[in-house]
Amino acid sequence: MVVTVNLTKMEENPIPEIIKFGGEGIVKCIQCGACASVCPLSLAGMPLYNKKLFKMLLSGYFEEIIEDPSPWACVACNRCVEICPRDVKPFQVIFAFRRIQVREFAMPMNVLGGMKNLYEKGHAVFSEAAEIRKKVGLPEMPPSTLAYPEALKEVQTLLKNSEVAKLGVIPMS
Repeated sequence: MVVTVNLTKMEENPIPEIIKFGGEGIVKCIQCGACASVCPLSLAGMPLYNKKLFKMLLSGYFEEIIEDPSPWACVACNRCVEICPRDVKPFQVIFAFRRIQVREFAMPMNVLGGMKNLYEKGHAVFSEAAEIRKKVGLPEMPPSTLAYPEALKEVQTLLKNSEVAKLGVIPMS
């Protein structure tokens, strides 16, 4: 099976793509900085935290930021969503930008390992914790895809039918 990947240059204005991928709130951002005041990315000193990412996108600096790994550090904690006075839903904008980065093959290498783990184990970050869980009185297997193989098959089906499959990280068969 031959997979075709569109590597054509994205139109100069990335905002329609951000909107298409679920980040429609970006057009409501007034750059007040409330999101940055509570963002772990900003507080940790990541160069492209939510407010700065939005400013760069809205100002047309797509090429300058497409390869920045900062958005991949977003943990979707929703602090930004809770504090935003304009209902921008900043983490959705960040995740929309991530989708563009995936399409452009511009994400950090560790993301590929996480995607592979997600496909194989059902968790992007995986560790062998059965003994530790047992010591603290928890079941050895968490109530996730690890304990429910049928759920893992569903995750694998979803991934095979998504844009992730085009990256060549997960088996196509």
